[in-house]
Amino acid sequence: MQHFFTSYEEISKFYAITKKTARNRISEMKNNPIFMTGDFFRMNGRVWFPAFDEFIKQRDELKYK
Repeated sequence: MQHFFTSYEEISKFYAITKKTARNRISEMKNNPIFMTGDFFRMNGRVWFPAFDEFIKQRDELKYK
């Protein structure tokens, strides 16, 4: 399986959000035990993009229930 790790700058461009918001979402993701079980983060601050995308989908589903 190929891992595609990305930075908060790239995430902010892809989702059209501010860099601060991207950093905050990554921090939220790091506090979620579901996403801490996998190897989704790197020490340099990069995050595995498919996992981040799944986190955003789950977050939005809870938000709009």
